[in-house]
Amino acid sequence: MSSHHIVRENQEPALLIEDLFLIEEEDLGQLLEWSPTIAIENNLVDPLDARGYKFDIVFAKRLADPIQENSKVIPYRDNFLQSAIEYLIKHQYKAVNIITDQIDHTPYQPYLDQINIVLLARGMRYYFVTTGFTKWKMGGEQLRIDSRGEEITTAGLRKIGADLYETERDGLFKLEFSKSKYILIGETIS
Repeated sequence: MSSHHIVRENQEPALLIEDLFLIEEEDLGQLLEWSPTIAIENNLVDPLDARGYKFDIVFAKRLADPIQENSKVIPYRDNFLQSAIEYLIKHQYKAVNIITDQIDHTPYQPYLDQINIVLLARGMRYYFVTTGFTKWKMGGEQLRIDSRGEEITTAGLRKIGADLYETERDGLFKLEFSKSKYILIGETIS
């Protein structure tokens, strides 16, 4: 990072780690380059601490002393992901990367209008998009599109399997749909 680059508070996506073992070490390192706020559940304290990673917020079922210097412990009752996302929204984070195997619309649906959510697991990056979404990709790249039964219209993509599409050529592809506000797209982390 150059000395003149200023990172404002909450400008970078927070990193919410539900399962440390769903991401390659190199991909995790790339996420940590900009020093995001790292939030974890208390069961990840020891594995992260053993690897020398610093974390900022620990969500625990009961209040405890901070585990690392400058870390906060936040008590929660029922659902770690829900509690952590609500905390980030309340503290005005605009985006969060979540390392999780919960690749589904349901847990995130209530928050999609308030925070940009990206899910990361097993070499894939998933993100929620609205109708009219366009993106440039190389020809022959594959995408997973979880349309939840929604009729989607595509341009620049061909369907090659259930929820699996491939870009027809280098250039923009486009997605259109009408029933759902968001659909979920997955692409390989490169």
